Amino acid sequence: MRRGLLILVMGPILVSCYLGTLWVSSAPTPIGIVSVLCVFALLLLVGHALFNELSHIDLRSRLCDIKPNLIANHFCHVQSKVVEVSIGEGTILKGSNDLYRCRIGKNCKIGPFVYIEEGVSIGDDCKIRPFTHIPTGVTIGDEVFIGPGVTFMNDKYPRAKGEWTLLKTVVERGASIGASSAILPGLRIGKNAMIGAGSVVTTDVPDGAVIYGHPAKPKS
Repeated sequence: MRRGLLILVMGPILVSCYLGTLWVSSAPTPIGIVSVLCVFALLLLVGHALFNELSHIDLRSRLCDIKPNLIANHFCHVQSKVVEVSIGEGTILKGSNDLYRCRIGKNCKIGPFVYIEEGVSIGDDCKIRPFTHIPTGVTIGDEVFIGPGVTFMNDKYPRAKGEWTLLKTVVERGASIGASSAILPGLRIGKNAMIGAGSVVTTDVPDGAVIYGHPAKPKS
């Protein structure tokens, strides 16, 4: 760093001296040669610094795609909290996530700011987009797509204090849930079902059904 600073300070001074010598004489001088070498070194320094910065950015982008067992995320300037989570091979967690004592299958893609609570089970080849909340009691099968901002619930009468009843929700294989949908507790979403964006699902969804709306109803 000191060498770089010295070159940055002395380089312009020597270049000025060199230009002065060119003004009075066209013959090369020692100070002129040294000035040229310093300018060359300065260009090398700038190029090297730019190269390192680009490499550092690339390294950050790679580390932001948190792979299994790579929880420290210093370069992303965000903090992921992953506690006793079983993560299958090939699964990628992107950005900051909060995952607690859950199971995530193989080859899944979990977007940033996803919150998954204790006891949740997620199958293989699933895609969960950012800002999704999956609480305790939810089971998700293989090849399920969950859009951004989807919220699952596990209690019909939530209170800040007191007893509560856990109601389990099951999402079967191949189902898709559109962005910003709300899934009430205790439901079954059937195989290959499709839930439109912004829907509020209050009843079970049959296999292969397409529903949407508030409350969500079958497509007519």
